[in-house]
Amino acid sequence: MNPRLATVEFKRARLLERAAREREGVALALQTWAQPLAFVDRCIGAVRYVVSRPPLVAGAALLFAVLRPRSAIKWARRAWGIWQGYRWLTRKIAA
Repeated sequence: MNPRLATVEFKRARLLERAAREREGVALALQTWAQPLAFVDRCIGAVRYVVSRPPLVAGAALLFAVLRPRSAIKWARRAWGIWQGYRWLTRKIAA
């Protein structure tokens, strides 16, 4: 075998070993994030479920407004302010 090819083969073997070690390190690092990411996935799924059912949201809002009108007004003001802030921010980003 020619010496240059042997050198390339040796470097390749070292790189493969290094890649395997790095993969193991990444896998260990991701294990600590598995549980928090699973929780986030469940939350996103719950939000998608609720958003995909507007009558459910409207019914819950109506029930809340009937049972606690003062709190409903406070939350409506907060939601309106957040909505206005979001619209302002998206306009500023787009400009």
